[in-house]
Parts: sequence; C-alpha cells; structure tokens
Amino acid sequence: MIRSGVALTTGGVREKVEIAAEAERLGYESAWLTEVNGQDAITNICAVVAATQKIQVATGIVGIYVRDPLLMAMTVNSMNEFAGGRVTWGLGTSTPVIVERWHGLPWDHPVGRMREYITLVRRLLEGERVKHEGLYRLNGAQLTTPPNGQAPIFLGALNRRMLELAGEIGDGVILNFPTLAYARRAIEEVETGIAKADRQRSDVNITAFLRTTVTDDAAALVPRYRAELLTYVLAPVYRKVFSDDGYGAICDAANAAWAAGDRAAASAAVPDAMVHDHSVIGTAEECARRFAEFRALGIDNAVVFPVPESAETSRESVLRTIRALASA
Repeated sequence: MIRSGVALTTGGVREKVEIAAEAERLGYESAWLTEVNGQDAITNICAVVAATQKIQVATGIVGIYVRDPLLMAMTVNSMNEFAGGRVTWGLGTSTPVIVERWHGLPWDHPVGRMREYITLVRRLLEGERVKHEGLYRLNGAQLTTPPNGQAPIFLGALNRRMLELAGEIGDGVILNFPTLAYARRAIEEVETGIAKADRQRSDVNITAFLRTTVTDDAAALVPRYRAELLTYVLAPVYRKVFSDDGYGAICDAANAAWAAGDRAAASAAVPDAMVHDHSVIGTAEECARRFAEFRALGIDNAVVFPVPESAETSRESVLRTIRALASA
C-alpha cells in the first residue's frame, strides 16, 4: 500500500519530471499528476515513468466524462505495458463547470456513471468483448492488443455516496483539500462502503492531498492559499463539504459577494482560520506534526501537494518543501 507521495503541480513537463526524480531519490513512494485545463495528465505520466525506475505514478484525477470507457481502457492497457504496472489511475467526475462549460459535454448521474465506468474499464482490460446498455452504451467494444492486466483504480470523492462507492469498488480514494474533521467523516463513509461489499479495510488506500508549504513565514502565504481556496468555496460540490465542516455562513457570504461582483469582499469573507484548517503551512517540524495528525486518523497516504511561495521561486520552493518533509 502506498504510504507517501508528492503531487507534481508546478512547471512544465520537464520540471515535473525533475521533481518526480528527486521525490524518488528522497524515498517518496508515489508521484501524482493533476489535470484541469493546463497540461494533460497522460503526457506527463509517460514522461515521468520514462525518467524514473520505481516510484508509483498516479493521476489525481482524470475525468471520466472526457474519456469514454474504451479510450480509458486503451490508455491503461498501453501504460501497463510501458510502465510494468507502475501506474495508478485516479478517476473522478470533475465538475459541471469543467465538463459542460469547458469541454462542452453533458454532466449527469455522477455516482451511477462512476460505477458503470469502472466496471466497463475492468471488463475491457480482461480482454472481454463488451456489450452494455445503461448510462454508457457499448456494442462490441474490445481491445485488439493483448490485455496487460488490471491496474489500481482510485476514486476522487467528496460526498457520502461517492465515498461509499470508493469503499465498495475502488482500490483507493482521493480526498482533496481535507480538514481533519472532514477526513474523519470521509474515512467513516469509505469504511461503510467497505463493509457493504464485505471487503477488508486494507483493500482500500485512503489518500489525501494536503496543500503544503514549508516556510518560516506562514502569514505571508495566507493570501496565496486564500485565493485558491476561494475558487473551491465558489464551487457547489465543495460548498457542501465546507458547510458540513461548519463554514456554511462563510461560503454564503463569499458567494453572495462574488455574485454581486465584489471580488475583494468575496476574498475577505474567507478568514485566516479557514485557510489554516485546509492547509499545512509552517516550519518542517510544524508541517510534519500536521501530517502525523492526518495519518493518526487513518489516512494511509498523506500526499505533499506543494504550494510554492511565489511564482518566481516555484521550483526552488517546491523542492525545499518536499526535501524538508522527506524524512517525515
């Protein structure tokens, strides 16, 4: 089971490869590639796999609405051959903004689609000729290259039904931007799904992406963290999570200010305490203690999701953070 990781979040493909190689040298067990509307994860995965020897390379996440099950199976099968089973696939439903507004595709039935999608991908990876009528319609889809085995599939999950589904059918689950309180609830919901499927807790790797900066001036980083956190506060799927965490009134105030066109007031509505609750900022010792708190709850893989101190020093800042926390 993967126990440590680094998210490759800054720079171009070459810079991500360099940071992944350094993470491998430092002893991190996994390197995670995100995908939103910048670089695609698949190109980055190929580059990182080619430049490393043993670190597990993972997506965190790629969206299921923009890749149909056959295309995903083709990608997984090809990567299994190339990487020798060294790639983990983090899949998610993304958000309506990304899928509908940016990709121009329909977004619906997220839990049902995720269940069907994973089932179909696994059937295709077995070499089966698949006929299926449901949310996905496949009529004779099949890989023409020899199947190269299954690969671990993690689910990006936020709310109860997806967390339970991850426990039922996933090899792992990815939590994004968790507080300690949310992580505790999420673990319980994943374990409910595990029990439903009569599985063992060890069958599911619970991974958390923790926004992290090792610095001697935590206060200086708060505005940078607040700017990103605000984008999540404005997203309905995250707003529910934050509200369940006790930040409902703050979310309401920020969204109201944003809707009125007052960007400064929307930002100011997010207090420092909420920023610190959703991040790991401080000295190496302070950050290590925070990571230990998440692990003590039952997080298997607390991933360092480095946030650089500035755009001008991103590479140096990221390397400083992952080096400082390697021993932790």
